[in-house]
Amino acid sequence: MAAKKAGTEGASGGGKSKTIIFLVVGVVVGAVIALGASTVILGKNKGEKKEEKTLPEHTIELEEFVVNLADGSHYAKVSIALGLEKPLGAGEEGKLAPSLLAPIRDTVITVLSSKTMSQLTQSEGKEKLKEELKEKLNSLLGKEAVKEVYFTSLTLQ
Repeated sequence: MAAKKAGTEGASGGGKSKTIIFLVVGVVVGAVIALGASTVILGKNKGEKKEEKTLPEHTIELEEFVVNLADGSHYAKVSIALGLEKPLGAGEEGKLAPSLLAPIRDTVITVLSSKTMSQLTQSEGKEKLKEELKEKLNSLLGKEAVKEVYFTSLTLQ
């Protein structure tokens, strides 16, 4: 009878140790999964932060442009603002220096008048125009002077 009692205690003692082992393994596996998930999530957030755009510190608004489009039967009436890293020139009251105004307007008119109505009616065409204006103005003004080109109004007819 004593031997039978010792056997049941040993069997139940083995059951307790298996339960403890399963709990420890479960906790370790859970910790590894949580660590991996947090690494993936935090890693994505770091990458997304690098892609965030920062707004330019300075903007200048150019006078309205009215140009005939390349297709010959339509025109565009556009107001543009330029986002700049630092102010351009030393004009009065923070305005654009007069020596820069004519070359900038000429560049905008040249690029804008090379587009057709169908190019500018689609959002992709407008984004391409902004990029082209930014590239041409940066080649005129120096590297990365213009950070963004904004259309403050755009009418096509």
